[in-house]
Amino acid sequence: MKSKNNKPSLRIKINTALFILMALIFGAITFYGINQLSVFRKNLIGVSDAPALCYNEELYEQNNGTIIQDTYPCISNGTEEATDLKDHTMFLYDRISLTATINSWQNDILLVSIGSMLTIGSLISAIIYWNHNRQ
Repeated sequence: MKSKNNKPSLRIKINTALFILMALIFGAITFYGINQLSVFRKNLIGVSDAPALCYNEELYEQNNGTIIQDTYPCISNGTEEATDLKDHTMFLYDRISLTATINSWQNDILLVSIGSMLTIGSLISAIIYWNHNRQ
């Protein structure tokens, strides 16, 4: 009587190994991208004494808090308008730094989501392929 051979073929081993390799590559690319975004965020420095955005509070209240009119950069005490070029530059730098930080966090979330889905999907595919084809 012949016994059934339970050894998987070389093709199944190679294909499963390729799925696992693909999962490792996706994981490594995700990890590298997250590290690069972290390095980028370390270079974005906020300015604590940058001019703020001031506006007419009476007009703001009249519009039920939906429209801000007559806005201008003002010095940190909030009473006088920033007229110096340095103050305007610091105001813009602070806003750009904040925007870049928010964008890098959004890219981080996107990268983690897509990278982890691909990594987990590849690992699950390897397990399913192995279990389905090993006879």
